[in-house]
Amino acid sequence: MTDRTILALGGNAFAAPGAPLTMARQFEFAKLVFESLSPLLIDDRELMISHGNGPQVGHMLIRVEEALGKAYAIPLEVCVAESEGELGYVITQTLHNVLDERGLHRPIASILTQVVVDQDDPAFVHPTKAIGPFYTAAQADEIRQRGFPLREEGERGFRRIVPSPQPREIVDVAVIESLLRASVIVVAAGGGGIPVIRHEGQMQGVEAVVDKDLTSALLGTLVDARLLLILTNVPCAYCDFNTPNQSPIGRIGISEAQRMLEEGHFGEGSMQPKVEAGIQFSSRTDCRTIICNVDNLEQALQGQSGTIIEHD
Repeated sequence: MTDRTILALGGNAFAAPGAPLTMARQFEFAKLVFESLSPLLIDDRELMISHGNGPQVGHMLIRVEEALGKAYAIPLEVCVAESEGELGYVITQTLHNVLDERGLHRPIASILTQVVVDQDDPAFVHPTKAIGPFYTAAQADEIRQRGFPLREEGERGFRRIVPSPQPREIVDVAVIESLLRASVIVVAAGGGGIPVIRHEGQMQGVEAVVDKDLTSALLGTLVDARLLLILTNVPCAYCDFNTPNQSPIGRIGISEAQRMLEEGHFGEGSMQPKVEAGIQFSSRTDCRTIICNVDNLEQALQGQSGTIIEHD
């Protein structure tokens, strides 16, 4: 048996950058991605797949805006749940087709995943995560009047900002563990999971988004996975990305990664949470995190490419 693995796909894995998002394109790109990931599918590893959902939730928010007064409003955490259903369908169907083409048959299940966050998390006081479409100044004023904070992002306009609290607990972890033991490929924690809080003994959803990579690290830790594989659009993590001092990072211990994180060498909202997730996951002995892209996946799995974060 190979390492129990959690594969974290970016939300942009289902569409080309800048291209219009359609269901047909999502299936096309999912097929390209999973055909490239065949080394993970053809062995007997216990596999979980998480995914981002930024582009999908952005489109859902546009639909909500357009339907105001015509249909019931959908809060943000329900948009996350709907994106888990949409991309869970895309992933499971595509995986079945890719496996069938290779004469392989494995059960696959997509799990709506609720993630408990702390209602006192500072993120609820200081929201920072930008979501959804860009608005003009006039549109932004109208949205502010409905109680939604926004942030100006250069010439492109204004965007809503929402809390992004730390994941603390995964409600469905026992179900996921049972499926893994039964050799089911599990799609879970999509978009970081559906954010909920516990209040007076009851769970309830909150308007927030949880970082997909941080939830993946937590899920992997809870089910004792040994490998966290974060696929992104660059071949590795870089120190001081897009600056004259940019340099690729190969194999690195968690102490050095933590130092670089604290010194601000990674982009906030891009590589920073990936490195943070890698540190959290790889803090256990014999666990490692690989950050790479599809093109160098095979070499990265052999330790010859990508960024590898491992226990000191």
